[in-house]
Amino acid sequence: MKNSIKLYLGKSEKILKELEDNSVDTIITDPPYGLSFMGKKWDYDVPSVELWKECLRVLKPGGTALIFAGSRTQHRMA
Repeated sequence: MKNSIKLYLGKSEKILKELEDNSVDTIITDPPYGLSFMGKKWDYDVPSVELWKECLRVLKPGGTALIFAGSRTQHRMA
C-alpha cells in the first residue's frame, strides 16, 4: 500500500458527487460563514444539509473532518 495525498480544489458540490462512498480519510474545508463579509456574496450562504450529507458519505469510518466556522454562525453549520 502506498501513501498518497490527493488535494481537490473547486466546487465541493461537484467534486463530492464524483467520489466513492467511504473513500476519503480527511476533509478540510473553510466554507462560507454566512456573514456576507464586507458585502461579498460568496460569504453570504452557508453549506446545505445535503452538502454535509455528501461529506459524511465519502468520509471513511473513523475519518476526520476539519471544518472552519465563524463563532457567530457556527450553529448554522451543524
